[in-house]
Amino acid sequence: MTEWETDARRGLVVGTSLIVTIILVDVGLIWLAATRPLSIETFVIGLAVLVSLGLMGLVGYWLYGLARSGYFLDRNALVIRWGPTEQTVPTGRIERVLKGAEIEGRIRFRGGMWPGHCVGYGEVPGVGPALFYATVPPRHQIYIVTPGLTYGISPANREGFLESLRTRLEMGPTQIVEQSSRRLTFLNWPIWGDRVGLLLLTAGVLAVLALIGYLCFQFPMLPRLVPLHFDAVGKPDRLGPRSQIFVLPLIGLLALLFNGVLGWLAYRHERMASYLLWGGAVLVQVLVWTAAIGILGHL
Repeated sequence: MTEWETDARRGLVVGTSLIVTIILVDVGLIWLAATRPLSIETFVIGLAVLVSLGLMGLVGYWLYGLARSGYFLDRNALVIRWGPTEQTVPTGRIERVLKGAEIEGRIRFRGGMWPGHCVGYGEVPGVGPALFYATVPPRHQIYIVTPGLTYGISPANREGFLESLRTRLEMGPTQIVEQSSRRLTFLNWPIWGDRVGLLLLTAGVLAVLALIGYLCFQFPMLPRLVPLHFDAVGKPDRLGPRSQIFVLPLIGLLALLFNGVLGWLAYRHERMASYLLWGGAVLVQVLVWTAAIGILGHL
């Protein structure tokens, strides 16, 4: 196979700058939270940092793909390699090759785009669904059209690639190659298509975050000592520092992690057992929410 390189330099520089910027912003937010009294603002800052960590991980994954990107071509197939992802396109299934400038209408794109990086999925007018593995905007890409799916690419030597592809298409394939897609294993896990499982896990996570946010909102108004235990008739019989009220969301988080892991281990063999474990974690969130409201209601 002949390798056709991408021009990844600009995308790597811009993507690395994005990660550095996120890190600097996070450091500033953490410093701001550490120098201010605990309040709902602290929760919002913490939530922003948590979201930014996920964003930084996603950008890092895209950068890894960009750093290990390239196109490989012979008479039988075009192979698009982008980090751990590999798309195999048999030359026998290529119906036509288009340049972005030839396409009329709006090219729809969803994914990661910054100068020097354009990876995602979308739709090309008059062609249909498309995957994009390129370092230039959609209008400047080359589109490999196959039945049902189109691939947007951007070899650095654009004209040389087109000439080489044209020659190989005229020669015809020497063997049959299956059109296929290979990506990270966890992206193929069946849980991503399981609405019930995702609903239970999402409900548990949101309940924990909402309780933390609620307690952060109430914290400045709490007395220094709060009731932590009640006797048989519902009267407080043990007080503690107000910071101990955050033990409640901690209990909810530990239950979510424990049941989440057990449910995941059981998922392959007994899906209903996983639902019961994850549902149990949601029930724990209801209980800790009830306890928190009960404690605050006695103040």
